Amino acid sequence: MEGCIFCKIVAGDIPSKRVYEDEHCLAFHDLHPQAPVHVLIIPKRHASGLNALDALPDAVLAACLRAAEKVAQLTGIADTGYRVLTNVGEHGCQSVHHLHFHVLGGRQLPDRMA
Repeated sequence: MEGCIFCKIVAGDIPSKRVYEDEHCLAFHDLHPQAPVHVLIIPKRHASGLNALDALPDAVLAACLRAAEKVAQLTGIADTGYRVLTNVGEHGCQSVHHLHFHVLGGRQLPDRMA
Protein backbone atom coordinates (compact mmCIF):
# COMPACT_ATOMS: atom_id res chain seq x y z
CA MET A 1 0.00 0.00 0.00
CA GLU A 2 1.43 3.34 -1.01
CA GLY A 3 2.62 5.45 1.91
CA CYS A 4 2.73 2.53 4.38
CA ILE A 5 6.08 2.50 6.18
CA PHE A 6 5.89 -1.26 6.79
CA CYS A 7 5.17 -1.95 3.11
CA LYS A 8 8.27 0.13 2.31
CA ILE A 9 10.31 -1.98 4.76
CA VAL A 10 9.05 -5.18 3.08
CA ALA A 11 9.99 -3.74 -0.33
CA GLY A 12 13.48 -2.86 0.93
CA ASP A 13 12.95 0.86 0.39
CA ILE A 14 13.51 1.54 4.11
CA PRO A 15 16.27 -0.34 5.95
CA SER A 16 15.54 -2.49 8.99
CA LYS A 17 17.45 -4.81 11.31
CA ARG A 18 15.86 -8.05 10.20
CA VAL A 19 15.61 -10.96 12.60
CA TYR A 20 13.54 -13.47 10.62
CA GLU A 21 11.84 -13.73 7.24
CA ASP A 22 9.82 -16.29 5.34
CA GLU A 23 7.53 -16.18 2.32
CA HIS A 24 4.65 -14.65 4.33
CA CYS A 25 6.15 -12.43 7.01
CA LEU A 26 9.09 -10.32 8.09
CA ALA A 27 10.41 -9.70 11.61
CA PHE A 28 12.69 -6.80 12.51
CA HIS A 29 13.86 -4.85 15.55
CA ASP A 30 11.60 -1.99 16.69
CA LEU A 31 13.20 1.45 16.31
CA HIS A 32 11.92 2.48 19.76
CA PRO A 33 12.19 -0.67 21.90
CA GLN A 34 10.06 -0.99 25.01
CA ALA A 35 12.08 -3.95 26.30
CA PRO A 36 15.62 -5.29 25.79
CA VAL A 37 14.18 -7.43 22.98
CA HIS A 38 11.42 -5.76 20.96
CA VAL A 39 10.80 -7.21 17.53
CA LEU A 40 7.93 -6.46 15.15
CA ILE A 41 6.44 -9.20 12.97
CA ILE A 42 4.51 -8.04 9.92
CA PRO A 43 2.78 -9.83 7.07
CA LYS A 44 4.41 -9.02 3.75
CA ARG A 45 0.96 -8.46 2.31
CA HIS A 46 -0.79 -5.33 3.55
CA ALA A 47 -3.72 -5.56 5.95
CA SER A 48 -4.52 -2.57 8.14
CA GLY A 49 -5.00 -4.56 11.35
CA LEU A 50 -6.94 -7.33 13.05
CA ASN A 51 -10.19 -5.72 11.89
CA ALA A 52 -9.11 -6.36 8.27
CA LEU A 53 -8.16 -10.03 8.40
CA ASP A 54 -10.28 -10.79 5.34
CA ALA A 55 -7.44 -9.19 3.35
CA LEU A 56 -5.09 -12.02 4.36
CA PRO A 57 -5.18 -15.77 3.78
CA ASP A 58 -5.22 -17.76 7.03
CA ALA A 59 -1.77 -19.15 6.16
CA VAL A 60 -0.28 -15.65 6.40
CA LEU A 61 -1.69 -15.01 9.87
CA ALA A 62 -0.54 -18.45 11.01
CA ALA A 63 2.95 -17.78 9.65
CA CYS A 64 3.14 -14.50 11.58
CA LEU A 65 2.21 -16.25 14.82
CA ARG A 66 4.65 -19.10 14.18
CA ALA A 67 7.32 -16.48 13.53
CA ALA A 68 6.94 -15.25 17.12
CA GLU A 69 8.39 -18.51 18.43
CA LYS A 70 11.19 -18.38 15.87
CA VAL A 71 11.99 -14.79 16.87
CA ALA A 72 12.04 -15.80 20.55
CA GLN A 73 14.52 -18.59 19.76
CA LEU A 74 16.72 -16.36 17.59
CA THR A 75 16.84 -13.56 20.17
CA GLY A 76 17.43 -15.82 23.17
CA ILE A 77 14.18 -15.14 25.05
CA ALA A 78 12.32 -18.40 24.41
CA ASP A 79 13.36 -20.07 27.67
CA THR A 80 12.74 -17.14 30.02
CA GLY A 81 9.46 -16.01 28.44
CA TYR A 82 8.13 -13.26 26.25
CA ARG A 83 4.98 -11.38 25.33
CA VAL A 84 3.28 -11.21 21.91
CA LEU A 85 0.73 -8.47 21.37
CA THR A 86 -0.94 -6.33 18.75
CA ASN A 87 -2.66 -2.98 19.00
CA VAL A 88 -5.93 -2.36 17.16
CA GLY A 89 -7.36 1.05 16.30
CA GLU A 90 -7.08 4.43 17.95
CA HIS A 91 -8.06 3.37 21.47
CA GLY A 92 -5.76 0.36 21.20
CA CYS A 93 -2.87 2.72 20.39
CA GLN A 94 -2.23 1.36 16.88
CA SER A 95 0.22 3.85 15.37
CA VAL A 96 1.02 2.08 12.08
CA HIS A 97 -1.98 0.82 10.14
CA HIS A 98 -0.36 -2.36 8.86
CA LEU A 99 -1.04 -5.45 10.95
CA HIS A 100 1.92 -6.16 13.20
CA PHE A 101 2.76 -8.14 16.29
CA HIS A 102 5.18 -7.03 18.99
CA VAL A 103 7.46 -9.65 20.54
CA LEU A 104 8.83 -8.32 23.83
CA GLY A 105 11.20 -9.92 26.30
CA GLY A 106 14.67 -9.94 27.75
CA ARG A 107 13.55 -8.91 31.25
CA GLN A 108 10.66 -9.43 33.64
CA LEU A 109 7.71 -7.69 31.99
CA PRO A 110 5.02 -5.98 34.05
CA ASP A 111 1.98 -8.13 34.72
CA ARG A 112 -0.31 -5.23 33.78
CA MET A 113 -0.42 -3.39 30.49
CA ALA A 114 -2.25 -0.30 31.76
